[in-house]
Amino acid sequence: MAGYEVRAVTFHAGTLSASGQELESSLEELAERALEAVDSASSATGLRPTYVRVALPGVRLEDASRVAKVAERLGSDLLLNAGAWPASADLEKLVDVPRSGAYLSILLVERTWEEARRASAFIHSLSSSDPVLATKVAINVTGEAHLITPYYPLASAVPGRDIVTAALTYPSYLAEAYSREGLQGLRKAIVEAGSRAWAVVEEVSRLTGFEAGGVDLSVSPWMEDSSLGLAELVSGVRMPRPGFALGVRAINEAISAASGSIKTVGFNELMLPLAEDSKLKARASEGDLTARYLAMLSGVCVAGLDMVPVPASVNDVAGLFLDVAAYALAKGRALGVRLIPVEGAEPGDRVDLGRFGDAPVIPI
Repeated sequence: MAGYEVRAVTFHAGTLSASGQELESSLEELAERALEAVDSASSATGLRPTYVRVALPGVRLEDASRVAKVAERLGSDLLLNAGAWPASADLEKLVDVPRSGAYLSILLVERTWEEARRASAFIHSLSSSDPVLATKVAINVTGEAHLITPYYPLASAVPGRDIVTAALTYPSYLAEAYSREGLQGLRKAIVEAGSRAWAVVEEVSRLTGFEAGGVDLSVSPWMEDSSLGLAELVSGVRMPRPGFALGVRAINEAISAASGSIKTVGFNELMLPLAEDSKLKARASEGDLTARYLAMLSGVCVAGLDMVPVPASVNDVAGLFLDVAAYALAKGRALGVRLIPVEGAEPGDRVDLGRFGDAPVIPI
């Protein structure tokens, strides 16, 4: 029987106002405190998160390299998100952040072609050096600077508030519940797993004094634990056949119904990050998917265009950012985009994305 895991516990450090050398020491102290609290909470609840994360509300541009230094020292023990910057900023000053292993997001504040092209050029520059670097940066197409979600790279913090949140990995667990009892079983399984993740949040909150923010009940995959597998089961068709989007919507409605029983935060929708889902990689390899199709799914799915390798094209990638912005505005929800533009690649080629393995390049 499939189980579930707490995917991440994220500390949104909104009161960390230090700068310069003091920022480095404050971050390292917070990291130590966070890791100790999560270790104690894991013993108390029986659930150990896969990742422990700290998200910042954004630091001064000149302090971005200091966040990078701390991220390098912490390694994989604790992951850092340096926060968000508008596309109008001097983005080249941020390159040390993804190179260190830390994350960041770029804000499209006005959602203009100029902003979108600047963001696209930055992503192209990173990816041309190493495609893995592009996985560390998301474009927040609604420009919401202080987004509270445990999911990287969009996670941020609200200045003046310290909040802790959690996320789950549970697609196969939900698929088994749906197979047994349909949508009612799906809702019950979301509540059960979400309630246990909430218990972790409450215990960490008690130990640290951070506000218990909530659980993001989004269904996010990790390789064989496939969100696409759940979505195809519920929809009754293979992606991208007609009818698939309604299955995605049904899952999101089940999450929404379950949210009445648990304090939630963040997106709370199905996620389809291509490079993180083995079944989705396989579908992409069949040649039937395009980035534009995945962008359209943003109308019913929070991450329809996430972790997607495409042929390099500054203008086309910028246009995809703006298309997803249109869906986000129509939904009234924050959305992010992670694209990996691959120089010289053609659809069907594959690109090595480090711990994500290789992933197919799909047409725009």
